[in-house]
Amino acid sequence: MQPIGPNPNSYQKSLNDFAEKSFLGRSENIDPPPGFTQQPPDNQNNIGLGVPSDWTEDIFTQKIGLGSENLCDPMQTGAIVNDLETPNRNTIYRYSKSIRACDEAVMDLFRNLVIIDEDGKAHPVPIIWGTQERAVAAVVQENVRKDETLVVDRIKLPMLAISSTGFSMNMGRYTYHQAINFLTNSEGKPQFTTSEKYERDTVFGVARGIPLDIEYTLYAWTLQLEDMNQILEQILTKFSPIAYIKVRGVLWEVSVKLDSIANNLNVEPGDAALRVIKFQFGIKAETYVAQPIRREKAVLKTRVDIVNSLDQEQISEIMKRLEESVEELK
Repeated sequence: MQPIGPNPNSYQKSLNDFAEKSFLGRSENIDPPPGFTQQPPDNQNNIGLGVPSDWTEDIFTQKIGLGSENLCDPMQTGAIVNDLETPNRNTIYRYSKSIRACDEAVMDLFRNLVIIDEDGKAHPVPIIWGTQERAVAAVVQENVRKDETLVVDRIKLPMLAISSTGFSMNMGRYTYHQAINFLTNSEGKPQFTTSEKYERDTVFGVARGIPLDIEYTLYAWTLQLEDMNQILEQILTKFSPIAYIKVRGVLWEVSVKLDSIANNLNVEPGDAALRVIKFQFGIKAETYVAQPIRREKAVLKTRVDIVNSLDQEQISEIMKRLEESVEELK
């Protein structure tokens, strides 16, 4: 009669059918999978945060202190001032005003527009920085002079107004920030240098920068269509097909593109309506936001020491002199 159930004397097959076959008595798997009691591979980032180191621990009651920034690259700290207590000798932080400089350059692109009257005299077209609401306020509001003459200064049409309306990063133009340009000349010598202890002993390098596309809206108002035609012709000839501006801190050319043109032309404005012609131009500048400046010590001279023996004292003496020479250049 066969017994019901497993035979206690029969062979019990193990769940792990692959026994160790190494004659050394250890596993040949160099990187065994971690168990539940081990920390996750990337959990070293949580050191010092005061959070449990094991993913299996219950932290449902903890709502803060679960994350922090982990930028270790000095070029990515986002700082615009240098730390005076613990300065970084190889990285110089500053507020480059890259966006403000681009705004000024794009506005300067349209400062030389003029209108020619019937007598052939050219009149400059004023331009202000601001939205169309601010531009209208500059025209209609009463700006009384402060010299007690009670003279009212008003901007008369035609006029221009420009303002920034959008920002976006263009990673298609991105270059890794460790690709430093030391601004070398035709002889291969760096040009951005300074003298701290010796002549031209310190060189500076710059990265390409963070590519940023800034969108602008340019408004133009006139009372006569002929005036608008003159403004339109001057603007279009600046873009053939793109315009160029200079931005402080950006060593590469910055291009400006004309994306769109809109207007409010109405063939039937009405008898009592004041016809003010308005054109609107969509412009995009492909600029860069400057990154921190890299500071490096220049190679001023080369020292060669030849050791033809294995004497430890002689080798130590040469290494000591070399270290002293390096300390002098810092």
